Amino acid sequence: MSGTKDFRYLITESLFKEITDKAAEEYPNIVHGWLFAERKENFGICTKFIMNTDLRKTKAHVKPRSWMRYKKSKIYNMRKFKQELGVDIVWQWHSHPSGNEKLHQIDKRILKYLSNGVMIIVIPPAPEKEQKAHLVGWYYDKRYTKKPIIEKMVFEIISE
Repeated sequence: MSGTKDFRYLITESLFKEITDKAAEEYPNIVHGWLFAERKENFGICTKFIMNTDLRKTKAHVKPRSWMRYKKSKIYNMRKFKQELGVDIVWQWHSHPSGNEKLHQIDKRILKYLSNGVMIIVIPPAPEKEQKAHLVGWYYDKRYTKKPIIEKMVFEIISE
């Protein structure tokens, strides 16, 4: 996937509600998970998610203790899920209880270390802050350019 412009990202209404409700349950903590999708010709459709119990929930972004271990674990898990679950796309996601859909400084450092990848951010609903549930992805690629390519991935909510 070299860029996101001609590719659509779809998520069913029920899965969107499930993932944002899970983030809301853990509010105000940041929680982590894996999001799976099937690739079609020009779109990907999210099929399910699971929580990532390897990463603990925290109130703030935390830098990985070992960058190399973080990268190896991510690659290992992505391959394992693709093989065991028969899915085409595996993305890591985490919540931003603050409601900020932009990449946090730690998010950018992780993507820079990985040199390319996708980071999905789940915004939990927080009625007291008038914060609506939201899901956004960020595609990052610094393999072939000095300045990274960072593109926003807008998810379309569809009915079943």
